[in-house]
Amino acid sequence: VIDSTKSMGPYIDRTREAVTKIYQRVEQEQLLDRVKFGLVAYRSSIKAVPGLEYVSKMYVDPSTVKGGSDFLGRVAALKPARVSSSRFDEDAYAGVMQALDQVAWNEFGARYIVLISDAGALSGGDELSGTGLDADQVRLEAKHRGVAIYTLHLKTPSGVKNHDSAQAQYTDLALNPYLNKPLYYPVDAGDVSHFECD
Repeated sequence: VIDSTKSMGPYIDRTREAVTKIYQRVEQEQLLDRVKFGLVAYRSSIKAVPGLEYVSKMYVDPSTVKGGSDFLGRVAALKPARVSSSRFDEDAYAGVMQALDQVAWNEFGARYIVLISDAGALSGGDELSGTGLDADQVRLEAKHRGVAIYTLHLKTPSGVKNHDSAQAQYTDLALNPYLNKPLYYPVDAGDVSHFECD
């Protein structure tokens, strides 16, 4: 589940590259029938900024993807937004909830969502929120489906005033009840090369 707003261009490209490398390894190990990836992109309220085009959108359903080349073909159209959102926070929970609601999780044994963003999430009480949910409520929805949520928080210089609030949200969202710790991973300075290595 990836933030596809204007600032996320380099990270979208790196995410595509990372999944390509993983699929190449999966194919080498002849595990294509056991490992599937999907991709949901999210932005923010199209009522506030119609030019964002969507709040969230599923580009790849893991139930129907047929390997690395199919995945890449489907996400080729994924580009960062051409206009800025009305707020720094984006509708991350809308992206996560679309993945939770529209993926047939019962088809999979190990179930993971990796959320990638350089901004905080709109709170459930925000008039622009597409879900009306906060981090703890989304986490409970994931737990109900047996899905673990990892968060990769890109701490870019442009978001320095947002870092603490976003970290609190994503730490809460990624709290894993079985490990009793959050699966929250910051990428300091939002460095693209560090993001690629991580």
